[in-house]
Amino acid sequence: MSKIILVECELKGGKGHHYDHLVENSFHYKNSGEIFWVLNKDFKKDNLYIPEHVKVHNIIDSGDRKLLIQNPKNILKILYLSFKNFIFSYFFLISNLKLNKSFLKYIIKNYFTFPKYFSSFCKIFRKLDLKKDDKIIFQTSRINEIELAHILLLLNLGVEIHLRIIQLHRKKKLSKVNKLFKNFLENDDLFRKVYVYTETDYQKDEIKKLTNIDIELFYNNLTFSEKDLNKTKYTIGILGESRFDKGFYKIPELIKNLNSKILNKINFIIQINNCPDSLSYVKSEINELSTQYNNIKIINGYINFFEYRELLKKIDIIPLLHELDQLKYCGSGIVFSSMVNEIPMIIPKGAIYVKKFYAYQSFIEAESINDYSSSVIEIVDNYKKFIEETKKQSAFYKKKLLNDPLNNRIM
Repeated sequence: MSKIILVECELKGGKGHHYDHLVENSFHYKNSGEIFWVLNKDFKKDNLYIPEHVKVHNIIDSGDRKLLIQNPKNILKILYLSFKNFIFSYFFLISNLKLNKSFLKYIIKNYFTFPKYFSSFCKIFRKLDLKKDDKIIFQTSRINEIELAHILLLLNLGVEIHLRIIQLHRKKKLSKVNKLFKNFLENDDLFRKVYVYTETDYQKDEIKKLTNIDIELFYNNLTFSEKDLNKTKYTIGILGESRFDKGFYKIPELIKNLNSKILNKINFIIQINNCPDSLSYVKSEINELSTQYNNIKIINGYINFFEYRELLKKIDIIPLLHELDQLKYCGSGIVFSSMVNEIPMIIPKGAIYVKKFYAYQSFIEAESINDYSSSVIEIVDNYKKFIEETKKQSAFYKKKLLNDPLNNRIM
């Protein structure tokens, strides 16, 4: 049976959609091969749901560069770790793999250095004994993962490599991405040994402008649920980390505004998770409001995979309170969750990138808290109309999943 290796080099816990996608993909690909997770060495498994059929290797060393920022005296420790990884990589390559002309040319050109994560992947070679037809999926591909894919190809391992680009790279790295993609193309590797995907037509078009390469789209594997139209009360859900850029500070005003207008028609489910000290006053105000109103349910701390899925079934409206800068060039996992669970959304006006995910008008745009409040009332008053749109959006997403090129190659 072939191996399917899901890689998240920087994942250290289960706080977001990166972990959720690992779980979803593990179930989706369960019958297509043995499933392995390759994660950061600091990944904490405590209290996380890990599917029984998954084998976890948390061995990726993302480097100790932060040590230097924390304290310049750590330079000796960094040099020691770098030297150790350097020696380990060469020892393993010489003793286990056949070095070829292309590989030697590459390391000479790069002054005998390796891409980030390469020494960690040497451990993967040893532990998993990678063979032809095994598949490596880099679930979040940044420049370091693309560089690593390049060097893995040079080693002629015979494995298929899949790179999922979640968001575009910063300008200073785009030229490097361009060179790597052209290298894949010149060596006839692109869409033969290495496959590259991105999330939206916008990213696809931007990458084509840069590289003149037409890459493919992928869609996250998600769990679907249907909404009931027969409601007398509507639940507003705000889930995720309690961060400023996710608009956590806006929640008290939204609660007060809505409760002053349609108190008897709504409930709130609010998650408070990893709230920084700078926003502790917001947390206190939300807790205080929950003693004043009996329509507020607060969930403190982490929500596991299944709890999150069950909550989405109960939530009827999601206001996306993120700061606009947070959404200009990247999305949010909750957007996709709303689509497949038939939940109308209110998104920030000007979040053009987010709008590109939608094929149907299952959302309203808003700027101020008054706008958000008015939009919630509009959805409540026209719930049937909005659910018709969300059902079409959900069906559209499901159809895309069935035609997804990544899934069709893995399954």
